Amino acid sequence: MRYGVGGYLALCLLGLIDCVSSASASVVIGGTRVVYPASQRDVSVQLMNQGDSPALVQVWIDAGDAGVTPEAARVPFVVLPPLSRIEPASGQVVRIAFTGEADLPENRESVYWLNVLDVPPLPEGDDRVPQNYMQLAVRSRIKLFFRPRGLKGNANQAPESLNWSLTAPEGGGPALRVENPTPYHVSLARLRIPSAAGYQTVPLGDRSMLDPLGSARFPLPADLPETAESIEITTINDFGGRVTRTVPLAR
Repeated sequence: MRYGVGGYLALCLLGLIDCVSSASASVVIGGTRVVYPASQRDVSVQLMNQGDSPALVQVWIDAGDAGVTPEAARVPFVVLPPLSRIEPASGQVVRIAFTGEADLPENRESVYWLNVLDVPPLPEGDDRVPQNYMQLAVRSRIKLFFRPRGLKGNANQAPESLNWSLTAPEGGGPALRVENPTPYHVSLARLRIPSAAGYQTVPLGDRSMLDPLGSARFPLPADLPETAESIEITTINDFGGRVTRTVPLAR
């Protein structure tokens, strides 16, 4: 099975030709996030090729810059194997190990990103494929949470500890404010507030993940009443499941 110029370019210049998507990838990741407890020597991630052809797969971790190349990424993790060929209907186990080469906080989680680049092969038996033929690679990217020892509480219960409140107008209108007193990241999938027509969705923008020991502010649509006593939040747990809760609003 041949991998053409496009596959090689995808590995070296992924920022130019890849797609951050898993919908059309033949190789899928067994999970929507990776949790790495500091007490473990390493963690495993299962990859599966659901396509009809072999796939060349490159795996690496970055610190949040989606455009960084694998060679330029500077993270305290090693991935084995970083490059592999996965046959159709077959899998590959990737192991991630923490090197300790970083002074990470011990009182809260740190977040990184796991990248899986799927490079399809050139068509077999087609001599008409030009030398400069470019194959489009597909990249999947999921969160990797490094969880130090001895953190208080439970990550899946962290959403219950969030403190939500309505804030006074700040240069444009009311907003929801949330404080996360826990040492865990909380991923928001949806945020809704009661309105005259039922529930109205509040845009998350780029604040869909709440930092541990941090806070965030969500501007509200101008037509929403400021008398709401509760909101509905949907969060994503360690297993990738979505959990919806109704929580009170402080004044």
